[in-house]
Amino acid sequence: METMNMKSYTVAQFTRFIKEQIEDGLLTPVIGIGKSGIGKTESIFELTKEMGIGFAELRLVTLTETDLLGIPTINEYGRTDWASNNLLPDAKRDGERGILVLDEVTSAARPVRTAAFQLMDSKRALGNYKLPDGWLVVALGNGPDDGGYFDSMEGAFLNRGGALRVEPDLKSWKKWAVDSGVNHSVVAFLSKMPEYLHKFDPDEIASVFPSPRSWTALSKRLNAREAKNGNKPLDRDDVEIYSAASVGDEVSSKFCAFYEYNRSIVDIDKVIEGKGEIPAGRIEPQVMYLTINSLVREVNSFLSFGDKGGNRFSEEAEQKLANTVKWLVKLGESKSIDMTILAIRDLSENVPNFVKLVMHSERFDKLCPELIEFATKNKIVLT
Repeated sequence: METMNMKSYTVAQFTRFIKEQIEDGLLTPVIGIGKSGIGKTESIFELTKEMGIGFAELRLVTLTETDLLGIPTINEYGRTDWASNNLLPDAKRDGERGILVLDEVTSAARPVRTAAFQLMDSKRALGNYKLPDGWLVVALGNGPDDGGYFDSMEGAFLNRGGALRVEPDLKSWKKWAVDSGVNHSVVAFLSKMPEYLHKFDPDEIASVFPSPRSWTALSKRLNAREAKNGNKPLDRDDVEIYSAASVGDEVSSKFCAFYEYNRSIVDIDKVIEGKGEIPAGRIEPQVMYLTINSLVREVNSFLSFGDKGGNRFSEEAEQKLANTVKWLVKLGESKSIDMTILAIRDLSENVPNFVKLVMHSERFDKLCPELIEFATKNKIVLT
């Protein structure tokens, strides 16, 4: 695959690189090239909300030079001025600090791309427009083998700032997915079959393919329909049409077969209440993946509230977590230690307040000494 001599990083690493640029007061443009649908733009938007700064996006493939420069007019001195548009950031309207995303830069027509490049040079100006001093430009696009329309990319453009190759990554996506309420069946399926997080064949002329973007779209459909169904599993026919439309026929059949195990999932409410029993007999791996991701989602929900430092929680929340962990440890002792290790790691990596509670609550230590014993025995680092 053509990488344009760029080193690959995850979406989370790419976003952190941008955040550190802003924190350090560095406004050197950032360039991210990667597969279509992996969440490059969305991650930057979430970053601006986290940092409390402005966000503006230009989809260059839909624009013309006139859209960017503004309408040309002749001033009183017989020279050309440009009546600037309102597409670009304005400090009074959009804030003094922010990120301007030049999206689909590799798909735009060359004249449009050339005009946009002017915002990335030292003058940071276009026609009569000047980018506010506190705004960072981030250009995003797809490489020639990434599943989007690729027009071209000039070497001089890649040399204007920090240029990184951006790749999909299940670990960082799961952390975002749990916090964003992505359907537990989607997260569980990808935990079991991570090769389907993003699967694109560049030799296909055109096809529906799975990506973080399309999985998120499927999740929204499932969440909406399950809510109307009393939060109960949907019929296979419904799941089939939703998944086929989102991630394609090939992956849809696998996802539908996986989704049907929702009907065998352990009663999560009873586990959290401390009344959960370990099922008798063999437990299918699909059931365990669904159970674990449902538990992670619920724990994230009831641990969302604490003091400003996130270190103190209600007695009820601590008891619920203790019940959950005790059940997981029993599961490991009687059925599958690997699944319990997976569950503890998922809680540690995807629920920030889980580690905060475990590390700062003496009350929790007394409620659930099993966690430290299990983590120590199995060399699990709770970070």
